[in-house]
Amino acid sequence: MVKYLIAAGALAAALPAWAQSAGGLLPEGSKDISIGALMGSAPDRPGSAKRSIYMAPQFSVQWDNGLFLDGLMLGMKMSKQPLLEYGPLMTLDLGIRRADGRRILLRPVFGAFVDYHPLSELSLHAHAYAPAGNDGRGALLNLQAGTQSMLVPHHFLAVGAGVNLADRAYMQSDFGTARYQPGGGLHDSYAYLRWSWELNRKYTLVTSVQVSRLQGDAAASPRTVQRTGVTNSLMLRYSY
Repeated sequence: MVKYLIAAGALAAALPAWAQSAGGLLPEGSKDISIGALMGSAPDRPGSAKRSIYMAPQFSVQWDNGLFLDGLMLGMKMSKQPLLEYGPLMTLDLGIRRADGRRILLRPVFGAFVDYHPLSELSLHAHAYAPAGNDGRGALLNLQAGTQSMLVPHHFLAVGAGVNLADRAYMQSDFGTARYQPGGGLHDSYAYLRWSWELNRKYTLVTSVQVSRLQGDAAASPRTVQRTGVTNSLMLRYSY
């Protein structure tokens, strides 16, 4: 679940609203609400050659005070500047299975994000998170750069690339074994391509493909069968 919450997670098309928008706060007294349905295909886990096809609902809302909710993620934009957005994040991890086979159930995850837009179509993004408690996956930092442009009216193309940096505990959870103890460092690098088609004022069709490649100790792990993973998706979104 946590993998879905970061930019190199399951889908570029499903990135939270705070990572897609390039504007500041909404006009006073307004809010932005969207719902949708997502169908995607992705590796079962990082480094796995097995794939899964899944469907998931999408829901997001943003208020004029900067507060936003995207699925299980709650956050706040604390800056009123349209070129620089930052603030705290909190979400719930629905549970993971550690490398030793133990199951970690529902627990809160805290983080923070920074989005900087030096140009109207260029976005620089940083997002860090760490679960609450000592019995968790550790901390991860995502760094990403992306751009979006209009191809023709109502059609938008977004491209970007980034990296994920993880500490020792996070790497151990994904790639550690009894005999292999990975250290912290570069987890993976990735690139994505996203096409959006505004069917009308309410409906938008979004298709996305993301290619990621494990690096460093993650790539060298005996649990890694396939270094390169491809994730693709199709989403229909309705905006109020």
